[in-house]
Amino acid sequence: MVLIIGYGNTLRRDDGAGHHLAKTIQERCGAASVRVVETHQLVPELIDEIVSPDVTAVLFMDARVATDICSCQGIPEEVEIREIEAAVSSPSFGHHLDPSTLLAYARHLNGGHPRAWLISIPGVDFEYGEGFSEYARRSLTVAEEKVLRLLHSIFIK
Repeated sequence: MVLIIGYGNTLRRDDGAGHHLAKTIQERCGAASVRVVETHQLVPELIDEIVSPDVTAVLFMDARVATDICSCQGIPEEVEIREIEAAVSSPSFGHHLDPSTLLAYARHLNGGHPRAWLISIPGVDFEYGEGFSEYARRSLTVAEEKVLRLLHSIFIK
C-alpha cells in the first residue's frame, strides 16, 4: 500500500494543493491501493503511519510558491517529484518537521523506512481564502498525471 500524506493550509488558497491532490489520487486509485492522511503540517505522530507494515511507499504532497513569475501567465512551471532519503535537518523533535526528518526518525525507531517521494505543486496565491488560483489548478492537473505515472512504476516493480 502507498501512504499519501497531503499537507498544507487549506485556508490559504493554493497552499491546500497537497490535500486536493492526495484526495484526487485516492479517488483515481481506490482505497485498496492507497491510504491518504491529510494534515496541516508534518508532525511526529505521522511516524506510526510511515512505519506501518503494509506501507511500501510514501508520497508527501505539498504546495510551493512558484519561482518564475513570468510562467504565472502561461503554462505552470514544473511540478517537482523527487525521491527523498532520511536526513535530520533539525536537531529538535519539534512539532513541525520536513519529510526527510520524518523518515530519519522512522528509520531510528523502526530500523528502516519505505521509499519516499516529495511531490511539490507550484502555486501563486497563498492569501487567506479557499479555492485555487487558475495557475494552481493547471499545476494540479499536471501533478495528477505525473503522480499516476509514478504510482504505476511503483506497482510494476
